[in-house]
Amino acid sequence: MPATSVSLEEYAAAFTSAFSGYRIPIVLDARALATRVRYEQYALENSLVAYEGDELAGVAALAVRGESGWVAGLALVPGQRGRGRGRELMAALVERARGCGVRRLSLEVLAGNLAARRLYESAGMAVTRDLLLMERAGAAVEGARAFEGAGALKEAPPRELLAHFARLHAEPPSWPRDLPALFAKANTRGFYTGARAAPDAYALLSYGRDGNTYVGDLAAAEARHAEALCAALAGLPGTLKIVNEPEHSLFTRPLLARGFVETDRQHEMATDL
Repeated sequence: MPATSVSLEEYAAAFTSAFSGYRIPIVLDARALATRVRYEQYALENSLVAYEGDELAGVAALAVRGESGWVAGLALVPGQRGRGRGRELMAALVERARGCGVRRLSLEVLAGNLAARRLYESAGMAVTRDLLLMERAGAAVEGARAFEGAGALKEAPPRELLAHFARLHAEPPSWPRDLPALFAKANTRGFYTGARAAPDAYALLSYGRDGNTYVGDLAAAEARHAEALCAALAGLPGTLKIVNEPEHSLFTRPLLARGFVETDRQHEMATDL
């Protein structure tokens, strides 16, 4: 059934149940799901909630931007796994994507989730690149103190820096880090190097409820400017986390050289419909 057949609270609860036991569980309430819908452009009318009889079987979420689509999540409740239901749900989601004009469908899957990768390959998807989850550990900090070490950087409104998004991205970002998502996000601060009118590089940072600082976007067109930005970010206190940094981006090597470690990786997969 389409996700619009249930309330946002019910769809969030279904997500939480379906991802129970996964290595990185997804726990959502209506507010958190609404945030994702806005940032990542979920098409709830073409997302799915599946039942066997009256019992929840699984969920699948589709996000759409023009002719591009992204599988924002697909999972089955524990009792439905290993029965071929995942292929049924994926096939239904692909049909929804085709029906709303999507011509290229992508997703990310944790590198260690071999069963999910085989499922997506059976739907015609292939790995296009790897995306890294990275972290630099540090002592706990609170609120504004997380940005005290940014003195080597200059600050500007994120939307002002995003005007240079295309020029400063040598490699296309993943769906959650693409321009529409970044424009929609609130409570983000922007820091840059170079001239304000034409930055050499920039980073968008946010302080999470969990006490960690999240790097939402890193942008530079040249390796030397990426190096300089990473050197400045190294002065920030606390724990810094980065999700979905392309393995071969200009930032990966300088980040690893400054105390970041790869905590996990995802395969980005895609297919033409």
